Amino acid sequence: MYIYLDLNIFDRIEKKDNLKDDERKLYSDWEDLILSGKIEVPYSNAHLNDLFRGFQKNPQFIDGHLENIERLTKNLCLCQYWGRNSSTWHFKNIREFFDEKQKEWEFEPTSFDDLFDPEDGIPNIYLPFKYIPLPKNFKLGYSQDPIFGVMYPKCRVEDNMYSLFEDIFNFQTRLKSDYSLYKSLKVYLIRSINKLNNNPQLQKAVRQNFKDLPQHLDIFELSDLYGPKSKTSDNKNFSLLIETFYKFDLKGYKTDGNFNNMFDDSLHTFYGAHCEYFVTNDERCKYKAEQTYKKLNIRTVVIKADEIERVKIAL
Repeated sequence: MYIYLDLNIFDRIEKKDNLKDDERKLYSDWEDLILSGKIEVPYSNAHLNDLFRGFQKNPQFIDGHLENIERLTKNLCLCQYWGRNSSTWHFKNIREFFDEKQKEWEFEPTSFDDLFDPEDGIPNIYLPFKYIPLPKNFKLGYSQDPIFGVMYPKCRVEDNMYSLFEDIFNFQTRLKSDYSLYKSLKVYLIRSINKLNNNPQLQKAVRQNFKDLPQHLDIFELSDLYGPKSKTSDNKNFSLLIETFYKFDLKGYKTDGNFNNMFDDSLHTFYGAHCEYFVTNDERCKYKAEQTYKKLNIRTVVIKADEIERVKIAL
């Protein structure tokens, strides 16, 4: 039986000797199940993302975390690699994987221009876009909502397509570290979605164009049916699950104010879908994972650590 553990479960097992008696027994039971070989647990790059953020704040504990995960997973790794149409199960030393991530971070571009290096044979083919002006009605957005000025500050001054590329790159970079910016974006998105859902003229127009449309569909379900199909990965299942998870987050219940946490929770949910059980003590992640699996007809069962008896019965 394969069981996917959120990082908080690995962490509790690691620190079990410092817990109260009932919790110590609970996580000792999980540890026994794993080390006895009755269940197999993989680690993923989502765990590495969690660990790396902690490492950046305080690097002194990383060796203990890596040793604990290596001991429990025996370096069984589950990862969705870029350009592949399915996830890969393989054995990869977690320390080596973490070191790779650390080296990649050192070369992380900090601006759109940093993506290109003519000396290394990577020319900036987008430079001609500096001479292409933005559409005339683009600047109307600045008068509609303050978030527009936050998202596109260079466009307001330079008014060309290249500045748009720069603003989009800078904004997505800032979302990962500026929590107040992400909260502001979510407030704007949720407010806009509610306006669409509560707009009778829009609903009427949609119904007229799609005569057989079920009456109960909301804006998210309409976008599933008739929205543009974007591609975020060569693995269609990956794209679908991440998108579905984020839509549940946008609906407001059990929402997350931290972009990194939200995205890594969606990654954990994706990897959890490859196993019989996904174990997490995070209420927000648990709720959205359950809703995502239900929506996509995925059989993975989401449980908290204290529901270990369900696993024991199923063995």
